[in-house]
Amino acid sequence: MSSWSNQIVRVFIAFVLSAVAPAIGMPIESAAQNSSAATLTFRQAMLAAEDSRAADPVSLATLLTGIESPNEEIQQIAVRALGRLERFNMSDRIARLLEADQPAVRREAVNALGQSLQRGGDLSDYVSMLLARLENERDPEVRGVIAETLGRLPYLDSQTLQRVELILGSFTSSVEPAIRLGAVGGLEAIARLRGDQTPLAAQTIAQLRAALTTSGSDERALRTRRLALAALNVSGSASVETITAVLDDRDAQTRRLATLALLNADDLPERQVLIAKALTDRSAMVRLEALVAYGKHGRLMGCTPIVDAVGDQNSHVALRALDLLGEDCPTALSITSFVASIAGGLNSDGDWHRPAHALVTLAQLNQNRATGLVPRFVEHPVWQVRMYGARAATQLGPASGVILAELADDPNANVRGAALRGLVELEGHAADDVLLQALASDDYGLLRTVASLLRGSPDRRAPTILLSTLARLTAADRDTSRDARVAILQRLQELGSRRNAGVLRPYLEDPDPRVAATAAEALSDWTDQMVTARTSRLRTGTSPLLEAVLGLVSAHVRMVNGAEFQLKLFPEEAPATVERFSQLARKGYYDTLTFHRVVPNFVIQGGSPGANEFMGDGPYMRDELGLRSHVRGAVGISTRGRDTGDAQIFINLVDNPRLDHNFTVFAQVIAGMDTVDAILEGDAIDRIEIIER
Repeated sequence: MSSWSNQIVRVFIAFVLSAVAPAIGMPIESAAQNSSAATLTFRQAMLAAEDSRAADPVSLATLLTGIESPNEEIQQIAVRALGRLERFNMSDRIARLLEADQPAVRREAVNALGQSLQRGGDLSDYVSMLLARLENERDPEVRGVIAETLGRLPYLDSQTLQRVELILGSFTSSVEPAIRLGAVGGLEAIARLRGDQTPLAAQTIAQLRAALTTSGSDERALRTRRLALAALNVSGSASVETITAVLDDRDAQTRRLATLALLNADDLPERQVLIAKALTDRSAMVRLEALVAYGKHGRLMGCTPIVDAVGDQNSHVALRALDLLGEDCPTALSITSFVASIAGGLNSDGDWHRPAHALVTLAQLNQNRATGLVPRFVEHPVWQVRMYGARAATQLGPASGVILAELADDPNANVRGAALRGLVELEGHAADDVLLQALASDDYGLLRTVASLLRGSPDRRAPTILLSTLARLTAADRDTSRDARVAILQRLQELGSRRNAGVLRPYLEDPDPRVAATAAEALSDWTDQMVTARTSRLRTGTSPLLEAVLGLVSAHVRMVNGAEFQLKLFPEEAPATVERFSQLARKGYYDTLTFHRVVPNFVIQGGSPGANEFMGDGPYMRDELGLRSHVRGAVGISTRGRDTGDAQIFINLVDNPRLDHNFTVFAQVIAGMDTVDAILEGDAIDRIEIIER
């Protein structure tokens, strides 16, 4: 960069500082006198611009100024922020930094370009640009990011896609680990995102099989093998020879993926033998996948292995086995009695998970025996047990209507939701009166459920009560009511009419663009005219003080049962997320909250006051997508669309590349992953301690 360009940048920074320094409490004179303070102040300005989603010209100018900075750190942050906006018209500005002096800036620029191209537009020039950089780039780390980015672009032209695929395939044998990993990661993305339209070429499949032989036990070598096998799995190209060899791999995640292939591959010779081998694997994640594969393909061999797995030392394996016993296993007296004995072991203060799963299975195997046990569950002090009782009662036929009606008035909203689903399944629209009463709830998950269950309701009161509920939620002015309000609007579109149009028109200016758009759809349907929402962007909150955020190092999580695990925080890459998480933790927000969603071999999710996916902390958090991948132990923020985080966290139990570039990674488990693996549905957090530098 020339000295004249540097002078222009300094003038721009001075201009921005004069605008933002007072707003964040720093005197302009201090910023001018202290270069490090000036850098921090400008970073604060960029954070504010990103938090506002660069909705105004000044905010966008701040980020554009940042990418022209001579400061490498500022360039990285600015180009990362521009990419997060996902605006195609910013792609040219971002692409300029592909020629930046520092490899770290070029890596961020490549990743940011991949984000900016996700929303449509002509990709051809950018694909050519990235392919040229892949050939000519001197830094292997940057080349790896280029390869991975090329794989995740939204191709519409199959010829371009096939060309990219073949070029990436040629790099899967690179001697540089970073390039090899990036190429295999790009091919996995192509197979997963575009495989239905354009299957992988035979040459690519051969190259992926060769990549499975990558030597080494470092994380890059392991991830290369995992991604290669994941690509083969999703393309249906995992051969029996490949699976046989990989089932002896030293890496549990790779063996898990091989076992997953046993579930999905068609007409696979020796499947039964390989499943039997995987059922005895030393890793619970492998045994779990083997059990699922046996449940689908091993029924002709009987249910004995499933019964045996109920006694597995790993609770997740045991619970999955109990679930499978209700699916196509013969209703032999011995199996029924076995399941009934587990369900009958419920007590008021012991572990409830196995009895609860057993009850639902027993309801499938023998309704009479389950009926005698259900009362013990629906009267239990733990609400999750009552919820499983409602699920079991749903399978017991009309005789369970009284039980479900009682549970529909349960103190816990999740229990009420399960009971209402059961009532509607048993009684249809005869349950509409109970549903309409449930619209008085403040639980967004329950309201969303009720709105869905009212589909096709003939009750003439429904539109009026739905409109009243919508008005009540809107007056509360909480971002996190989005899903409930959208569900109500969708039901109103079906059950309402033109005479409700006047009441609905104000929602065209609702602060939430999704709510406004759904109102516009309903009005368009009612009036036979095109109605357009007037809100296009989510509102934003205030920015955190960056100086305080950057000192946050880690978080120590202690569970109610005494188990512990530790997180390393990433404030440089996700400052807004780290600040919000840390602030809530210090206030005790997470104390006593549970991990309500536990999906073995995927994620655990928790931090909801309502113990469901729809009750969280508001206002919404924006996404902070970056280069970090959702590897095992990575900690992210749950969302339902861009920039809709509500402070619920999830922890990846395995590598989940399909979550990359879609969900923020703000931390990583660095100790106690065995504790995370052992967490069961309903396990509660005691306290989260934030540790500063």
